[in-house]
Amino acid sequence: MKILKYLFLLLFFSGNAQTLTLEECYDLAKQNSPLIKRHDLIAKTKEYNLENAAKGWLPQIQIVGQATYQNDVIQFPIQLPNMTIEPLSKDQYKVYADVQQNIYDGGMIANQKKMAIINSEIELQKTEVETDQLEMRINQIYFGILQTDEQLQQTELTKSDLSSGLKKAEAQLENGVIFRSNIDVLKAQIDNLEQKQLELQSTKKSFLQMLSLFINKNIDENTTLVKPEKILIQDENKRAELKLFDLQKQGLEQQKANINSKNLPKLGAFFQGGYGKPGFNMLKNEFDLFYIGGLRLNIPISGFYTRKNDLALVETQQQEIDVQKENFLFNQQFQTIQNNSDLDKIQQLINKDNELIELRESIKKASLAQLENGVITTNDYLREANELDRAKNQKIIHEIQYLLTQYNLKAQLNQ
Repeated sequence: MKILKYLFLLLFFSGNAQTLTLEECYDLAKQNSPLIKRHDLIAKTKEYNLENAAKGWLPQIQIVGQATYQNDVIQFPIQLPNMTIEPLSKDQYKVYADVQQNIYDGGMIANQKKMAIINSEIELQKTEVETDQLEMRINQIYFGILQTDEQLQQTELTKSDLSSGLKKAEAQLENGVIFRSNIDVLKAQIDNLEQKQLELQSTKKSFLQMLSLFINKNIDENTTLVKPEKILIQDENKRAELKLFDLQKQGLEQQKANINSKNLPKLGAFFQGGYGKPGFNMLKNEFDLFYIGGLRLNIPISGFYTRKNDLALVETQQQEIDVQKENFLFNQQFQTIQNNSDLDKIQQLINKDNELIELRESIKKASLAQLENGVITTNDYLREANELDRAKNQKIIHEIQYLLTQYNLKAQLNQ
């Protein structure tokens, strides 16, 4: 019955243990990043700009009121028999509505809409660039937790080995083979290992708190982080910055279209209607209704003064973006070469670690037998146990470094 009870408890806690993968941490970090709030703001800005541009086709209406006084008015220089022409009043008034309707705008409104869409895509891509950088930070924390976990396990194994050696040494002490100081040496080293465990646990706790903050999810020491497998990195750069460069060039290309549209002829209809004194009949010195309507053609000749320079400035800005992109790719290539070189070096170190651990395990096993037979002292045994522990810890560090370098390279290329 007791065995069944223990099995049930084991299954219960195993079923409730939280497990996280590196990819899940990436997704959660991006979903909970404050930058994600910009997406809705950018979408709203785009919507407002498109609506405002579309309203350029609506009639543009102004209500104008005017009251003036002038020092002189039009008068006839002659008098006609049997007719009196009253001169205009020097105080004049008018209130009228001015209505302008676009018929052909040279493509200005269409270009404004395109510009609003491109600007929205540029801002979204800037957010994507900043969000992608989270992966590097998550890598440092995630693999830091994995490293402290494995070092804790290794420290526990070494402590177990030393505890086994301590039992044998205590048996020798009872038989009068060794001195009490030999026992104290092993106990002191076990205390050192326990101190190391406390430091590692504190480091792991800090990493877990940082990861919890990034992914907005409560995780603790019972959370299991899945150790990623080694991956094959393709020689292909998919960084978000590359798309950003292209979008920025599209935006500048659209600016060229805006410059050309600005200098095209514009055709519109207009209407003015109002009430004033005098109306359009200047001989009628009284308040009257008036209106006028028609078509208006506008050819902006002065725009051609600066058109050439305006287009040249935009072309210069496009060239500047090309230079930035070239510099970015150069730095990326340099970093990729360095990371690949580091991976080769670390893999060679891991191979040497395996050879060294095999030798150190053999030496430590022999030294334990020698300790039991009183051939060597506890100091000699302790030295060999420490060397094995150091070799295993070095392998842990190198293996985590290899994975970290691989996944940093993956993040660097956005694969």
